[in-house]
Amino acid sequence: MGKPFIFVSCGQFTEAEKDLGKEIVNLVKTVTSLDAFFAEEVQDLNGLDSSLLGALRECAAFITVMHPRGKIVRPDGSEHVRASVWIEQEIAIATYIQRVEKRRLPVMAFIHKSVGREGIRDLLHLNPISFTDESEVLAALRGGLVEWKGLAATGLRVQLRSVNPTYQQGHAILRLEITLVNDTNQSITKLNAIVRIPVGILKHWTAAYPTEAKSDDPRHRCFRFDEKQSGSIPPHDTRCLISFEYCTQCALPSAGGIAALIAEATVDARVWIDGQEYSAQKTIIELSRDAEAAGHM
Repeated sequence: MGKPFIFVSCGQFTEAEKDLGKEIVNLVKTVTSLDAFFAEEVQDLNGLDSSLLGALRECAAFITVMHPRGKIVRPDGSEHVRASVWIEQEIAIATYIQRVEKRRLPVMAFIHKSVGREGIRDLLHLNPISFTDESEVLAALRGGLVEWKGLAATGLRVQLRSVNPTYQQGHAILRLEITLVNDTNQSITKLNAIVRIPVGILKHWTAAYPTEAKSDDPRHRCFRFDEKQSGSIPPHDTRCLISFEYCTQCALPSAGGIAALIAEATVDARVWIDGQEYSAQKTIIELSRDAEAAGHM
């Protein structure tokens, strides 16, 4: 996922549980500026490695909702109501991220009043909110999400930004930077990347770019590169992978003089590390607004 997101760990056995998971996703997107991951369809090992486990590793926060999954009788004759095995496993992975990888991972937990404590949850201080009806989860969740508005993703993420405007021949020239944030405990020594840039905004220069590759879209120029450009990226460091100077005024002829077409054109960056893809995409107008907000314009 390209933008910071919250992992939603919610049951999917009943339609009510699926609906609750989807409503939590909508609430996350409405209340915060973050995205949400809800693996409704991921129930096999092939999907686990590429999506569920990867999402747990990269999420900015973790929401878990534990529904009852049935009663068991223990050898001593006592009865116990268990939660979903999937949910328990996801909680265990989130615990590993917090305790072993030493990553900050905000958590909100909700547990049906019938579900008992067991496994790793006996060792944790989740402070779950008890509920009997799904509506209680949504009501309590909204307030907690307000406090998560400023969360950023942990792990690895790609960022796009425009900085340092200069002026040449009366044209405003901005520098587009593609950076990689390494908020992990491991150095990044190998990567592959591709950046697609609207063809018109680079027309201020006639110079060739050594990283340029053949583009499959006439509207974009394509650039491929690897770790040779950035070098090794230490843990908890941010590195500019590549940068370009660009001019929106020079792009107007290629857009028929229609400024709105340039404003809505997109820059797309994708980086592959250890078989995982990290991406970011912004329109030219979004880059300009970011630059203005940061005081670069």
